[in-house]
Amino acid sequence: MERMDERERKPFKKRLGVLRVVVILVFLVLGFNLWGLQINQAAYYETKAKGNALRLVTVPATRGDITDQNGKIIVTSVPKFALTLDWLDLQQAKNYNWKDVVRRLASYLKPYWPNPAQTEESITVDILAMIQNHQWERYRPLIILKDISPALQAVVAEHQNELPGVGIAAVPERIYPQNTLAGQLLGYVREISDAEITQFNQNPEILKEDFKYTQGDLVGKMGVEKAYDYWLRGQEGVQQVEVDNNTRPLSKEIIQTPHPGGTVQLTVDADLQSVVENSIDEVLKKVQSVHSNSKAGAAVVIDVNTGKILAMASRPAMNPNDLIGTISEETAENYFRTERAPSFNRALSGLYAPGSTFKVLTAVAALHSNVITPEEQIYSAMSSLGTASDQAQGFPEWSGYSFGLVDIYRGIALSSDIYFEVVGRRVFDTKPELIPQIAHEFGLGVLSGVDLPGDAQGTVPSPEWKRSYFQPGYDKQRDEKLEAIKNKYIEEITNAADNKAKQKLMATKEAEEQQVQVWYKQMINEFVNWKPYDSYNNAIGQGDNSYTPLQLANFVATLVNGGKHFRPYIVDKIIDPVDGSVMKENKPEILNTVSVAPDKLEVVKKAMSGVTSGEGTARSLFADVPEYTGGAKTGTAQLGSKDTSLEEVYNGVFVAFAPYDNPQIAFAGVIEYGGHGGDTAGLVAKAAFKQHFGW
Repeated sequence: MERMDERERKPFKKRLGVLRVVVILVFLVLGFNLWGLQINQAAYYETKAKGNALRLVTVPATRGDITDQNGKIIVTSVPKFALTLDWLDLQQAKNYNWKDVVRRLASYLKPYWPNPAQTEESITVDILAMIQNHQWERYRPLIILKDISPALQAVVAEHQNELPGVGIAAVPERIYPQNTLAGQLLGYVREISDAEITQFNQNPEILKEDFKYTQGDLVGKMGVEKAYDYWLRGQEGVQQVEVDNNTRPLSKEIIQTPHPGGTVQLTVDADLQSVVENSIDEVLKKVQSVHSNSKAGAAVVIDVNTGKILAMASRPAMNPNDLIGTISEETAENYFRTERAPSFNRALSGLYAPGSTFKVLTAVAALHSNVITPEEQIYSAMSSLGTASDQAQGFPEWSGYSFGLVDIYRGIALSSDIYFEVVGRRVFDTKPELIPQIAHEFGLGVLSGVDLPGDAQGTVPSPEWKRSYFQPGYDKQRDEKLEAIKNKYIEEITNAADNKAKQKLMATKEAEEQQVQVWYKQMINEFVNWKPYDSYNNAIGQGDNSYTPLQLANFVATLVNGGKHFRPYIVDKIIDPVDGSVMKENKPEILNTVSVAPDKLEVVKKAMSGVTSGEGTARSLFADVPEYTGGAKTGTAQLGSKDTSLEEVYNGVFVAFAPYDNPQIAFAGVIEYGGHGGDTAGLVAKAAFKQHFGW
């Protein structure tokens, strides 16, 4: 019985042994494969896994609008439609060869391709080349054509099933619907330059953010577009794209939607701006019949009680639409390199001799220093200047005849040169640096602080300024002359034959050095030291006086508002376009209050009212506007010195305010080669006042 059991177990034992062998072999195979995957080929699979990466792709935000003070849109962004190719959608399309899709696309694009002479085959090659150049950024859609026509959009939509990956994308494009209106003030948008990357990233508002400007960003290049780029550009969105190690996209996900840029609301009144610009154009056209070179001008209208700029015009006109994207060499030449480049904002950056409009400041300084009283009269003749030597350095009355006895009221109304030469010299002789001090308090010859790039400083001449500006040049020339003499004689004296010859050479050297010192003293006396001529010339707004129209307008505003010098500004507020909240708001800011007593400011204000009435130099300007009350000052700024080709050529300058009681606005304007300010820039002021007050 036992032997029988053993015989029956034997086959089972044999099978069990075979099974053990099989199990062992299976585990050996699995172990070997596991070793191969985890150890032998670990580096390969690790590299392959790492090849799939997540890329964060920025999604541009729509740039914010710019409006005038009443909400009228003067700059906006509109969608321009582009033809795109999305690699992920193309790769995921089943039953399509991507090269066949490109060939099919080329056949549909043939009638709309920029070069009509190209064949379908060459268009296909062009698109394949684009794809090749785009291979390391396949996670971004490739733009094949920009600004495509509605007809092509319809073709793509009709054949969408045959063109996987091909789509139409709306790309915001900056436009300026008012064309040249406030062109220089607004600026334009172009791709950032390498030098600008550092500049923009130093903006204090940018330093607070994680965002940084990089190559390819579109930024403002001038004016409001540049000054407020941070607020206009909005917040970019973020798209997460998974790509393989060949940068082929595998999946996409929007993780942060873009937020559009803020709406920048200006202090400018678009209708007033248009009237001012059109008026400048009309005046220039009129003046060109006499002076063909009269092709430029500028004007500023400012709120005297806040510093808000209501209009800022510059001519020649600039159309920002011409400067977007790639521009031609001809356009660049016309806008940036010509003598009167339209891109130059003359109202903000143009420095002009103020001519007789500066007599207002001279009057303020004279009253403040008590060298005159309002009632004192000066006879309007050369003899009032003093000795024959003094008279030789002065200027006769501009009219060619005497105005008789002139006080401060008649002096400003008639723009008497003699009167202001006399009182101006008194100020310079008594307190040489008072005029620049007072001028700076009123905003002349200093940066205005306006919230725009390109703010020019200008110059208020004085004895100290003249010395610091001109003397270093003569010091350098003197030192160079003395160094040349030293080098000339050093070898000769060293190699002199005897002591007698050496002494002779040294005497000659000393004589030449003495001649240099005599020359230097003559130059300092002639061109550095302050003379009566300088007092006369600068007191009437000539010489080295130079100011911007913005400075002149703010000077008048400060005078008539009681002495409060406001910082001028162009942007009122920035509004979030999504919820309407105010993101940033500029408030009126008093930079300083002038040291001149209010009663003395009132004297000058009253004197300015005489310019537009009675015997004033602009008495006829507002004759047909009975509503007008206010004051003004005309200027005829000589462009060249005596005995030069520009001796009898003048810029027309005009400043004004209105109304007389409780003044609201101030104006300053200049017409290049315009002659008398009342006949040229004064007409622009008249148009501005009529528009603003609805006369």
